[in-house]
Amino acid sequence: MLNELRNKCQKRNIPIISVATEKFLAKMLQKYQPKVCLEIGGAVGYSGIFMAEIIKQRWGNIYSFEISYPGYREWRYNAMRSQTPNLVSYPFNILHVALENLLPKKSADFVFVDAQKSEYWAYLAKIENIIDKKTVIIIDDVIKYHHKLTLLYEYLEKKQIKYEIFQLDEDDGVMIIGGE
Repeated sequence: MLNELRNKCQKRNIPIISVATEKFLAKMLQKYQPKVCLEIGGAVGYSGIFMAEIIKQRWGNIYSFEISYPGYREWRYNAMRSQTPNLVSYPFNILHVALENLLPKKSADFVFVDAQKSEYWAYLAKIENIIDKKTVIIIDDVIKYHHKLTLLYEYLEKKQIKYEIFQLDEDDGVMIIGGE
């Protein structure tokens, strides 16, 4: 099902995670074995479905937010087709909801961010109260869209948050925060 969805997205020019990012996420999900995963920017559901397949063996769940209502509707359709029961999606801008009320135990142990690049810093500020030092945060597209991330880097410096960048594709990569 995921191969079919990737092909459809490529034909329609809908951005989804790269194959290299997909492989990296798989390694990180196996390494850290999270139970509560927060996805910020679900798009049409590809990355959420992919992650849900990996963590369902450990009774983990994905809680995904997509601000675009048409994207959210497509996400729901694709999630239903995937028959992956551990997916929960919300058609909200994560910046305007009380996350503590939507997540079990009011916390997340894994966060994947792939939404509005200029708001990455605001997403980190929003999730501060639902994460700890062990929470793994992976932020996509940090090399390709570096010019849109000035506020993110200012936020990281101000909060003295350590991070590491991994170049996964010729022109792009991810940032990892946490996981201690």
